[in-house]
Amino acid sequence: MPTETLSARIFEHPQATTDATLLSWGDREYQRGELLQAARTVAGGLTGYGIQKGERVAVGLRNSPELIEAVLGVLYAGAVLVPLNPAYTADEAAYVVRDSGAALVYTHPEQAALLRAADGIEERRVQTRLPIGCDLPESAQSVAPDDPALLVYTSGTTAKPKGATLSHRALVSNLETVSRAWRWTAADRLLLTLPCFHLHGLALGILGSLLVGSQIVLRERFVAEGVPQDIERHRITLFFGVPTMYNRLVGLPEETLRAHDLSSMRVWVSGSAPLTAATFSRFEQRFGHQILERFGMSEGGFMIAAPYEGPRRAGVVGRPLPGIEVRIGDVDAADRGELCEVAEGEQGELLIRGPNLFSGYWKRPEETARAFVGEFFRSGDLAVREADGMIRITGRRSVDIVKTRGFKVSAVEIESHLQSHPGVCEVAVVGIPDADQGERVVAAVTRVADSAVSADELRQFARAGLAPHKVPSEIVFVDEIPRTGPGKFSKRLLIERLSRLPDA
Repeated sequence: MPTETLSARIFEHPQATTDATLLSWGDREYQRGELLQAARTVAGGLTGYGIQKGERVAVGLRNSPELIEAVLGVLYAGAVLVPLNPAYTADEAAYVVRDSGAALVYTHPEQAALLRAADGIEERRVQTRLPIGCDLPESAQSVAPDDPALLVYTSGTTAKPKGATLSHRALVSNLETVSRAWRWTAADRLLLTLPCFHLHGLALGILGSLLVGSQIVLRERFVAEGVPQDIERHRITLFFGVPTMYNRLVGLPEETLRAHDLSSMRVWVSGSAPLTAATFSRFEQRFGHQILERFGMSEGGFMIAAPYEGPRRAGVVGRPLPGIEVRIGDVDAADRGELCEVAEGEQGELLIRGPNLFSGYWKRPEETARAFVGEFFRSGDLAVREADGMIRITGRRSVDIVKTRGFKVSAVEIESHLQSHPGVCEVAVVGIPDADQGERVVAAVTRVADSAVSADELRQFARAGLAPHKVPSEIVFVDEIPRTGPGKFSKRLLIERLSRLPDA
């Protein structure tokens, strides 16, 4: 079990004061010592502002060196980092800030203006520039390994996201396990195009690289055409992506791939959503590599992965990483609070135990208790353990969670927003399987009497109140939404019906 904090491991790394390149951003390179010193001045500014150990600081910056300085500065100051999606609307961002009780928010000017106008948020708490203070020679606060490091908001079956508290110990343990499993060392160079407000990009991409001492080649966003260029230019060895990214990569013209030397690549990793067998196969044919698929979630980081050595199979996420225990449990028994494993090859709920797990949902002890069966966390994912011990994810226990483009989205949150439109009578949101996005967000809507609201109007209404990845791809008007009983929608039947429609 790790006995150090994230900040101690990062700032006391053997390379902490060296001129080894830590970050490449465009044509600019940052040495590790240079970036860590900048982070210490941010920590000094936070301390000067009065931020105390355990207080929450929300960061809503887009991928940039400034984002990394903010992340490290918050951790070094002994505060708790609250990642904030830069694309959140006023209501979404304000909810996270209020619920977390963030003492300060650092975000881009557009989101800052929205937050400053929101009820219950003092203007002075919202900043667009990182605080600069004295360079703190050592962490200003006495932080213990079991203290919280991150408060990550994750969509669930409720209308609003819940904050999952991840301790320093859980993150260090998890990232050390991943780095050993993937032979990740200081000699590696990671091309990071994932959004770094998401745990995939933030924890695995930024913090993982800092822990092992490897170089990050950071991009503001993913552009498929730029990936081969970056691999050749920087001799990239690692790429972390989501299935949608791999779908774009296999669609690149053959001449684009032939024009660049990709021989430095060692591991291509996919996560955050299921990878289709077709994409797995096409990628192997075109790039000569089998994608290493892994499974993880906000409540426990990265837990299951395909083997580093040996063949990988499409459709399976692999075996539990060392130190992490997985059971496939009977769902009905788990609902009763009992742990009962199903037989090999049978479907059940994926249950997880290990030092990587979160400490609980922020200010929600009852929901935290419901999320566990004994010491095992209920993932909500359905899975099968195959004869060779490999685990295959077969679906979600809840139809109120949609996994789209690497994001986990609450159907209830989208329904609640659309329901507030005066022309909408009822709405049910579901995920329809999609080869590119994993699942598409589709809304079935009944109109109020005499309403002529159109799908385009509702999409525009959704964009005004929801982040882009939550806006339905399709809005289907129906006479009636199927039900299983009084007042309860039958979403499984709705998914079957919508899947048969030519537009869905």
